[in-house]
Amino acid sequence: MLNACPTAIDYDVYQPRKPKASAYYRCVEDHFEQLETVWDERYQSRFGFWRPYVTDVIHRYLDCGDLHFGFARVKCEDCGHEYLLAFSCKRRHFCPSCHQKRVVEFGEWLCTEVLKYVPHRQWVFSIPKRLRIYFMFDRKLLTKLSRCAWKVLNLLSDGNLPIKKSCLGQSGELCPNLPNCPIARKKIKVNNKASFRYLNGYW
Repeated sequence: MLNACPTAIDYDVYQPRKPKASAYYRCVEDHFEQLETVWDERYQSRFGFWRPYVTDVIHRYLDCGDLHFGFARVKCEDCGHEYLLAFSCKRRHFCPSCHQKRVVEFGEWLCTEVLKYVPHRQWVFSIPKRLRIYFMFDRKLLTKLSRCAWKVLNLLSDGNLPIKKSCLGQSGELCPNLPNCPIARKKIKVNNKASFRYLNGYW
């Protein structure tokens, strides 16, 4: 019988992850092809057509962290210690490891390089229920949704330039086909003289 006792982990030593050992990886590997085969019949009417991009993302995920598909050799010039670092797929959302890394890096970049230390207000724009079906089958409309939301804020800013960071997303499992556009907007406005003033009221 295998020893089930936990082993001590040295956090000062690089521990390569083992993506193929996860239940998530095995589920994708075992059922991906079947899902692609039955998608049009079972899921297209509810979630939209099967985009070729999805196939590419899944294949990249299955190769992520596998030394057989490329690696970098990392070596310390002082002590000579070295190890192999497998290439990652660098895909958001679908790959838990790469997505978490991108979230952390993106958040750090926003806080240190983009957002200033001033109050912010988040706005979330959505669309009427009757129009959501068009966004499900034409993903390019999501970009126009972001632009429309931005134009609305420009109109409400009374001739001043709003400063914002926007992103596109879809609601959770209760409303899977509800596109939304969260916008983090600074509660200040910039006029043509490049001066700043705090916005009050609904801002």
